Amino acid sequence: MTIFAKEAIEFAIEKEQEAADFYNALAKRVDRPAIKEELLRFAAMEMGHKHRLQSLDLEKISFAPPAQDLKIANYLTAKEPSDDMSYADILTIAMERELASQRLYLDLAAITLDPAVRLVFKNLSAEEANHKNYFETIWDEKILTEN
Repeated sequence: MTIFAKEAIEFAIEKEQEAADFYNALAKRVDRPAIKEELLRFAAMEMGHKHRLQSLDLEKISFAPPAQDLKIANYLTAKEPSDDMSYADILTIAMERELASQRLYLDLAAITLDPAVRLVFKNLSAEEANHKNYFETIWDEKILTEN
């Protein structure tokens, strides 16, 4: 396994833990029980993603050599949650995080040589896309209709 492969998996594991922490913290701030429950469900799914990544046999994973552009900025979000955020701000951060995770897994799938691991990354990307869609739907229903 290359150093790049190990670092890529470790980065993805770190981002899944950050996502779980984000959704757990967000759930504590939300008043609506249905949304709180959904956020806790997302946190649990993100931990499931983390465990799935941790269970990969890193010695058997191989990636094609990385491209010149590592696209690190594509997987990061600019704004961090704060106590004085609006609901729109919270949803924006959630959408950005899910989009960044989706991109990360698509890019990892594209350079992964092992078909089974590629499938893991594609499945994780699809799950992150579903999470993003959930937040976009809330945005559409709550933010756009209220403004």
